[in-house]
Amino acid sequence: MAGAKSPDRWKARALEGGSTASTYALVRAEVASPAEVAPVRAQSSVAGVLAGVLSPLGCRPGWHTAMELSAEYLREKLQRDLEAEHVEVEDTTLNRCACSFRVLVVSAKFEGKPLLQRHRLVNACLAEELPHIHAFEQKTLTPEQWARERQK
Repeated sequence: MAGAKSPDRWKARALEGGSTASTYALVRAEVASPAEVAPVRAQSSVAGVLAGVLSPLGCRPGWHTAMELSAEYLREKLQRDLEAEHVEVEDTTLNRCACSFRVLVVSAKFEGKPLLQRHRLVNACLAEELPHIHAFEQKTLTPEQWARERQK
């Protein structure tokens, strides 16, 4: 057929930019027996990492060479740069591989600022780290708000 795409071109495109789910669907469709799934899945994980696709656990195993992130590292940086009186950082990734974080930052720098400006301050502080983080949830409070919340 003149206008039809070849299966190999479709497969290459799926492996390059497709989601992890579509890659695994493609792997399952090509495997003759269940015993072949594990080695093929391992090979597709390597291809996925090279293409920037998340692994099945939600991590980017190869990125650690560029930057070593940890909850403690983020906590110290937020505390130092935002002059925070209290910072909590939790790695919320399933296997704690430092790709997903939840933070609570209490700083006087947030006084008189709306939520969006507070979040922008946090994002600016972590500008180098955020491109390496898959999910980031933040709660920003002034010292007064933090005191009221602790009394609840």
